[in-house]
Amino acid sequence: MTAAYIASNIALISLALAALLYLIEVGRNRSRNSTGSVALGALVLGTTSGTISLLLQLTTTEATALSGLLLAVAISWMAVIGHLKFKLRLIGAFVAPLATLILLVQFFITPGRPAADIDGTAKILLTLHVSLAVLGQAFGILAGAVSIFYLWQQKLLKKKLLSQIPHNLPAIDRIDSMLRVCLWAGYGLITAGLVSGAVYTQLYAPPAELMLSAKVLWATVVWLWYLAILLAQNVFSWPSRRVAEMCLVGFLLMALSYFGIGFFRPGGP
Repeated sequence: MTAAYIASNIALISLALAALLYLIEVGRNRSRNSTGSVALGALVLGTTSGTISLLLQLTTTEATALSGLLLAVAISWMAVIGHLKFKLRLIGAFVAPLATLILLVQFFITPGRPAADIDGTAKILLTLHVSLAVLGQAFGILAGAVSIFYLWQQKLLKKKLLSQIPHNLPAIDRIDSMLRVCLWAGYGLITAGLVSGAVYTQLYAPPAELMLSAKVLWATVVWLWYLAILLAQNVFSWPSRRVAEMCLVGFLLMALSYFGIGFFRPGGP
């Protein structure tokens, strides 16, 4: 039993516990409660353990086989930052269950594969491509989560149901600011991931793999959709509600790309 194995299992158990505690907290309309603090602690423990497992496996496991673990760790760290910096304490109610699901699928469907015997430059470029693409996905997922809270709070404000707005939600303009950060960061990283993937494919992929795959085409569709969101927001000045709705569609496209195409193609994600 290796240290990476132990750390991965601690991460899975902690994130599952955090998911349960955050879902309990959602039903409590109080600014402070012990459940929320314990949920954050479990999220931090799971995220830290996942990070340790990821670092321990970097040199022995193929980069693509670690994409699920990297995605779970990335969205969890973003949830922790969103909780502490933007006071979006309920973000964990969305992120923790999703991170748990990603780890479960990773462990059951795409077990770690030994690192391929490729030269140093190719390995660095492949690792860079996978990291950029997964971090872009993470920001897209976080944008979807933030959009849910934005639309929820706007609906309550529109109906003047101020008493039903949870105290553990920040002001709506702060949520809007967080959404903008996620969109720009996600789009930039997805773009960098596509470019680095194209460079890697042209330099190192076998001729049989140079054709456009379903995963590449779908990733391009996702990239175009997030470009459309930024144009709608910054050029055509669409209202934030429309932008948030587009982010939810983007999240569904990304989920289909990752779970539908990524996991069920030959070789895994």
